[in-house]
Amino acid sequence: MSGGQHQQCIACGSKMRTFIERISDDRYGCPGVYSIDRCVSCGHMSTAPRLTEEDLPALYSNYYPRREIDFDALEKEAALVEKPLAGFRRWAAGTDNQGHYLAKPGQKVLDIGCGSCLSLLEMQKLGVQCWGVEADPNVRTIAEKYGLRVHIGNIYDVPFADQKFDLIVLNQVIEHVPDPLAMLAALKGRLNEDGRVILAFPNTGSFHRKLWKLRWINWHIPYHQNHFNRTSFTLLARKSGYDVKRIRTITPNLWSVLQLRTSQEQRQEGRASNTWSESGSSQKPPSFVRKLRNVTVTRGARLAGAMMGFMNRALDATGQGDSLLVELRLSATKN
Repeated sequence: MSGGQHQQCIACGSKMRTFIERISDDRYGCPGVYSIDRCVSCGHMSTAPRLTEEDLPALYSNYYPRREIDFDALEKEAALVEKPLAGFRRWAAGTDNQGHYLAKPGQKVLDIGCGSCLSLLEMQKLGVQCWGVEADPNVRTIAEKYGLRVHIGNIYDVPFADQKFDLIVLNQVIEHVPDPLAMLAALKGRLNEDGRVILAFPNTGSFHRKLWKLRWINWHIPYHQNHFNRTSFTLLARKSGYDVKRIRTITPNLWSVLQLRTSQEQRQEGRASNTWSESGSSQKPPSFVRKLRNVTVTRGARLAGAMMGFMNRALDATGQGDSLLVELRLSATKN
């Protein structure tokens, strides 16, 4: 990890001040205490001390829930994309906050931070040509099982060097990236003419963040290195040579369910959450798609999610939702 706090905001260059003095991993039990700095001008926030790209493989391999893979659950979830009214169901549940759903059949799509490879399996079913990049070495098992084109590493390795893409997707990824400016710069040469970059990430300007304060689930320390709002990300994109073509908020109902569950838990540094892990112990990370089995799939959670859906769609309509979905195109005035 790199020491010290940032003196300047990466989005606008203004001064950063401490916003939260002490915060730790309240999901998977990774040890360590961090702080969050906030820009005095645009409100961008960042985690301190910073992680580096070299820190990520070990962090995700040891603590993120992909060491045990439930292939049956993964395949069942992927199959839902072909069901009748799938698009409406995603809208109602707030799960359409994923950029790959905007891909069209025949397009070439690169999913950076493809994680469980669920997005790649869904795109295959929709007739989209897809490639993935993922830092977590546990994902290699999934990619090999399904014959998916996944590079284990990062975009700076220049994977699939002979390929350009119509769409590059970062679903809940840019907030994990230690240097988002470098990430956005690395994407510019990988786009076809008129290509798009679509990103989804938590919104610090959301109603839920203001309501839950320190207990907001999307601080997600230390995995989230940057915490964006609409203004700060727009500034960052322009600084990187992109135009923001569309930006809106979408709140997954599942996030609201998880928020309510975790708000009742007693936090303890170095101990995993009972909601996010199987045992509440950092010694046994949860198996993959745990949330799908134990939250989304349960009837009670579905009912609670449906009840929250109306409020979430209203928040989204007013721009106060918990997740931002942003479409970028290369600026005509910058190369």
